Amino acid sequence: MNGVFAIEKPSGFTTQQIITKLNHALINNSAQVRKDLLRQKEEFEKEFKANNKGNPPKPKTLKKFSKLKMGQGGTLDPMASGILVIGIQEGTKKLQKYLNNSIKTYEFRGILGMDTMSGDNQENYLSNLSINSYEHLLNLSVEEKKALEEKIIASFKTGILKQIPPVYSAVRIGGKRLYEYIRKGEDVPQDGIEPRLVELMDIHFYEDNLQEIEQDELSEDEYNKIRDDIEDTMKNEAQIGSKRKFDEVEKQKSIDVRLGKNGEILLTDEAFNVVRDYKNQIKCFTHEHEDGIIHKDEDLNKITDINNEFYQKMKKKQVPLIQLHMKVTVSSGFYIRSIIRDICKLLKTSGYMTSLKRVSQKQWDMEKGAYFKLQDFEKIDETVWFDLLTSVLKDEDEGSEINVRKILDKNTI
Repeated sequence: MNGVFAIEKPSGFTTQQIITKLNHALINNSAQVRKDLLRQKEEFEKEFKANNKGNPPKPKTLKKFSKLKMGQGGTLDPMASGILVIGIQEGTKKLQKYLNNSIKTYEFRGILGMDTMSGDNQENYLSNLSINSYEHLLNLSVEEKKALEEKIIASFKTGILKQIPPVYSAVRIGGKRLYEYIRKGEDVPQDGIEPRLVELMDIHFYEDNLQEIEQDELSEDEYNKIRDDIEDTMKNEAQIGSKRKFDEVEKQKSIDVRLGKNGEILLTDEAFNVVRDYKNQIKCFTHEHEDGIIHKDEDLNKITDINNEFYQKMKKKQVPLIQLHMKVTVSSGFYIRSIIRDICKLLKTSGYMTSLKRVSQKQWDMEKGAYFKLQDFEKIDETVWFDLLTSVLKDEDEGSEINVRKILDKNTI
């Protein structure tokens, strides 16, 4: 069993966790995979003895035959889902071409009105950078919405872009990592952030892009309950300190408290005070300013007064949310969180990512159904999937044209 295939990574797991689960599933649920590993082990032992005067290899050396050699052609972070290219055994040698110069397509959603250090809704309240009004984007006509989308295309589908990495980054500037400036509320040394040369080849806007999402207004008691829960969460986060990672159980508890049903970050006055004074100035690259421009707080409608009327409506859910929903085809090294940040700044507000799915990488495309799921190997008998996987592994180009889902979805329990 050698070659390359694609699997759908679900959200909530690291890439390495999926690879480990996949390895276990293939070995535990396939007699043929186990038989193949045993054959390889016996061949290795025979050759080793022949070259070492009949001495057998040490048990530690044979341990490698207890699992499949497996790698990936481009990692996805825990929040992301979608196409994950996997190499098995000798197929791991073919993965380099997926890591470099690999065209990918992503579908993403975002919510307007707040900037976060991570560029998404996954980190704690200490990671929030600013709250920005989007009142000017409410009640858009069809024509106004189309005009904004055309402005986005004109600004970013321009060939090679100089893209600034997300502010939640480990890039070192002036002896410190970029996120350390953010955490301490210090101004980011803009000239030290080196842009990456990337390309956005295509943009597709879904029908509900820039669409308003109606919310259920909070009563005073409901707001107070959310405020108390968030205040407790913020105290817990403060005790954790400046560590970048903490217990996943505690992190999930924090996420459950902080997020609404649409993935929006819930607002309270305590959370507002965390970001009120932070300078939210950051470069954004557009066709009009190919050398970069620093957008100032007032340009982005940053809210600095806790008594601001629109902020009061935001925290009580008295105004609709506005979402982004797009699909982009991009080059390797492209930051989706950065394009969301830049698009929101073009719209004179801020925003953060709420979901991300990689729908294609090179020739592997979810729309063609050319991918497996982890549960295929866990819940479907190997007589159904083994020969199919073998066929896909034989040739990358031909394998990527096989509609795996059409065959396996009929057998899903």
